Amino acid sequence: MQNESGNTLRMSSGGMIYDALLRLHVQSTDSYNFSRRLIFLVTLCLAPLVILSTYEGSLYGSGLDVPLLHDVEVYVRFLIALPVLVLADAIIDPLIAYMTQSLHRSGIIDEEHKPRIDQAIARVKHGKDSYWADSVVLLIVLSIILAYLVNIDELDISTQYTIWAITHTDQGATPTLAGWWFLLVSSAILNIILIRWLWRFLLWVGFLFRVSRIPLKLQPAHPDLTGGLGILRNGENAFTIIFFAFGAILAASLAEEIIHSPMTLRESLPVIMTFIVSVIVVLTLPLLFFSRQLAIASRWGRMAYGDLGYRLSRAFDKKWADPADTSNGDKLLDTADSSVVCDYADVYGAARDMRIIPISLRGFIEQAVVLALPFLPLVFSEQSLPDLLSRILHSML
Repeated sequence: MQNESGNTLRMSSGGMIYDALLRLHVQSTDSYNFSRRLIFLVTLCLAPLVILSTYEGSLYGSGLDVPLLHDVEVYVRFLIALPVLVLADAIIDPLIAYMTQSLHRSGIIDEEHKPRIDQAIARVKHGKDSYWADSVVLLIVLSIILAYLVNIDELDISTQYTIWAITHTDQGATPTLAGWWFLLVSSAILNIILIRWLWRFLLWVGFLFRVSRIPLKLQPAHPDLTGGLGILRNGENAFTIIFFAFGAILAASLAEEIIHSPMTLRESLPVIMTFIVSVIVVLTLPLLFFSRQLAIASRWGRMAYGDLGYRLSRAFDKKWADPADTSNGDKLLDTADSSVVCDYADVYGAARDMRIIPISLRGFIEQAVVLALPFLPLVFSEQSLPDLLSRILHSML
């Protein structure tokens, strides 16, 4: 991994938190250090929880409905969501870098307008490197912690099962020692990383808006059916992984409710569907910034290639459609005229089918599948795998 320079854009680097990891030698500027960061963060989040819950007798058994070892949310948060968010650096950066470099190389932006895209990249770098932004992230996480502590009694009453993180005293519900570590350290680290990525997604949305204000040389005949903007799917696909991690956290919370309360999988479906649809809308809305230019290019393409098609077909008919000349068929085989007509048909088809949103139905389906994956294990929260297989086999008989 190289340092940022020129029109290269790395979304993962910069800011107070990134600099702190550098000083702790958990992160380096020339490598993503995935395994080093993951071991450090997972150990910091989980090891003290195991030690403290063992000391308090809430690691396993002890009359609790949910001791630490039975808490699905802990496993999902720190063994699935956290690694995904750490791995996101190595996934998002190359995709975003390739996209921004492609905007420079492809010719879709005139030389006179390239300083504007450089300015847009500079704005993103300034935002992600800002200590002020990371300070706001920390304040948001602190607010979440304070809100939890203020409402802990109401939350405890609404929870229909006892859990390792909360104990009860004469003053009401209060976090256990392990609960305090989970609240102040483990959960805070996860929330900081997640909110930090959401901030970078907002920066990405701002970048797309600024690029959409630049006059683009869209090609209606481009095979991606979006005038050459198909490369924008890189950014969209890149940030899907962040919402995948968020979905995993939501799925774990729903799993706990299904296992330990009367809530059923069917009752959780509206929440799941709302989440998936909402994320797809959030990922798609920034692409609408380009709809006006795409619509103009599409209208121009249909008109220009339509006129060309008429002239081409008229010239073809004039040359080859004489019914009195029986040798036309043999002569046509020795020319490229027919292939020109076929090639034109492909070009006109691309211009005719040009989309005003740089994403296809297949893209929406791929997003929905990725976002639905964290919720698939919920099926096993109500019935075991053998029971499910038995029911499937029974239905086939």
